[in-house]
Amino acid sequence: MLGRLAALGLGLGLVALVEVGLRLVPALDPPPFTLELARADGRALHAINPAYARRFFAGVAGDVALRGIRMTPRPYIEPAPEGALRVLFAGGSTVQGYPHPKRLAASSFLQEMLGDLWPERRIEVFNAGITAASSFAVARAVADGVEALSADLVVVYTGHNELYGVYGAASLAQGGQGVWSKRAHYALMQWRLTGLVGRLLGALRAERAPPPADLIAVMARAGYVAAADERRGRAAENLADNLRAIAEFCRERGVPLVLCTLASNERGFAPARGAAPIADAERWAALLAAGERNREPHKALAALAQARALADEDAYVHFLRGVHLERLGQGREAQAAYVRARELDLRPWRATDTLNEIVRRVAVQEGAFLADVSARLRAESPSAGIGWELMADHLHPAAPGQVLLAWSVVAALKSAPVPWELPADWQSRLAGPDDYRQRLGDLPVERLAVLRAMAALFAAPPMDQGNEGRVRALEQAAAAAWAGLSGGERTGVERWSKGEGPDLLPLNVADALFATGDYALARDYYRAANLEEPYTVWGDLWGTLRRLRAAKLVGDTVDVGELDALQERMHLLAQAPDFTEGLGDFFSGYALHLRGDGSGALAALESAVRDPGIRRTFFADLLELLAAELVAADRWADAEHYVAQVAAEQRRVPFGHQLIERLRVGRSPR
Repeated sequence: MLGRLAALGLGLGLVALVEVGLRLVPALDPPPFTLELARADGRALHAINPAYARRFFAGVAGDVALRGIRMTPRPYIEPAPEGALRVLFAGGSTVQGYPHPKRLAASSFLQEMLGDLWPERRIEVFNAGITAASSFAVARAVADGVEALSADLVVVYTGHNELYGVYGAASLAQGGQGVWSKRAHYALMQWRLTGLVGRLLGALRAERAPPPADLIAVMARAGYVAAADERRGRAAENLADNLRAIAEFCRERGVPLVLCTLASNERGFAPARGAAPIADAERWAALLAAGERNREPHKALAALAQARALADEDAYVHFLRGVHLERLGQGREAQAAYVRARELDLRPWRATDTLNEIVRRVAVQEGAFLADVSARLRAESPSAGIGWELMADHLHPAAPGQVLLAWSVVAALKSAPVPWELPADWQSRLAGPDDYRQRLGDLPVERLAVLRAMAALFAAPPMDQGNEGRVRALEQAAAAAWAGLSGGERTGVERWSKGEGPDLLPLNVADALFATGDYALARDYYRAANLEEPYTVWGDLWGTLRRLRAAKLVGDTVDVGELDALQERMHLLAQAPDFTEGLGDFFSGYALHLRGDGSGALAALESAVRDPGIRRTFFADLLELLAAELVAADRWADAEHYVAQVAAEQRRVPFGHQLIERLRVGRSPR
């Protein structure tokens, strides 16, 4: 026995020694919450690290690689301006904004609303949503995020992923664990030795691994979780423990906390169908079919009443009852049936009333502010409950629902201390929901993309059963949305769908609109790209320059302040590894041209035109701007020479001929 103990101690000592050695290798460190990207003139560009989510699962569940794990790489400047207020908004994919672009997430709407309430202060709301994150992962993200950002307020929206999410009670990798065992598992996963072994094993099985699968399909492999399943009880305990841990952490650091109840699609999303009662399978099937297909609500409800006598715990029966009660105009009775269906759903993707009661109870016990999101969305819905008017799928709000989520958080601050104490007239200071969506660029092409994505989601297992009618409705809505697009918008969408042009949909469409001469609409799309991807070469620098040029082409005055701010951002972005000298010359020349600094623009553009990559990537804009500045400098021959030479090189001679002709037509007689 002593020998075995000695051997065990020696083995553990060797493991510890290896771990200590590996901690000297920075490349093996767990991904930090934030990254420093660049530093200049006493200012540093930081960003939330999208790889931080790998701390909880390295892109796999069981033996299947996942597709769709996301976290928002939100950039920001340090040090923050004096008087700035920072908010950390943590949770799962709802906080992330899925299935919408991140600028239409509740965190973005919240930033706009708080900015309207305190226009004299800089408000920064950081989206710390992690796809499929349970409250255990959210609690870790809150702790790391508050420390990294020095947050002044924390908002938490979590509870939907307590069963199937990462570290959930029914998850493939960590199911069955209590809070303390989850903490031990998580701590072990942060070891450098664990990460190194994982990388080696991943490399060995990479060739024979199955292709990545959608997250929801992989999580569904955990199977059904009945209403009486003990894992539901563990999920409730986990949520309560993790919310208390978050509250204690925030209280110790003097950071106010807002806890949110969770909203879900009560009357539009069909729950999973259970197995037929063995003794009466044929009768059960007949009664269910009568409840599904009968267009006369009273007859359908009579059949469903008999079905309930056979299996009152079947969620789908209660859902069908809700459908027919709603048709009869019995809204309150329908809502009760829909909620009962959600509570009994064998695939509990959606938070139950039990979990929402835990959120409310913990908020009261721990002195947190409560944002009753579910109550707010119900108040804005028909009496039968929350449905497709506010929800994109089973639990993710559509853009109007995201606005209401943000509004609920603001309303929760009514009794908050300084600096979060709401002005007495706070409601009148806020704009309307449509105004906020317009302000952040709720674009028709992105609404089309959401409709198509949701149609695909509900057409595939495990979401297809019971939702066939929704697929047809989504496809019809998508067809109508497509019909409402302009030619330039359609060109951009088609190009983006094929993987051609910019990856960012609004930018791709903006470029297509600019090419067709629809400068007014292109300007709106470029602005959306600016908001979606700040501090990036394409969405920010290129999108801003094109937007300002489009504004100039429709007769608007160019905002010199925007050009100054762009130059400051470019100074930081110039430190990126792929930012070339030619790119800097081109963007500087573009900005100087818009500013009206002809000599400066000409010098920068003549330098940029010597870069083959710039001639290829920015062909049309480069030649048009360079030629315009050369003509303004009375260098006609040089303008024609550049145009002819570069157009021939890029095999776009017709464009060159057209530009030369425009130059000659516009030439003033001397």
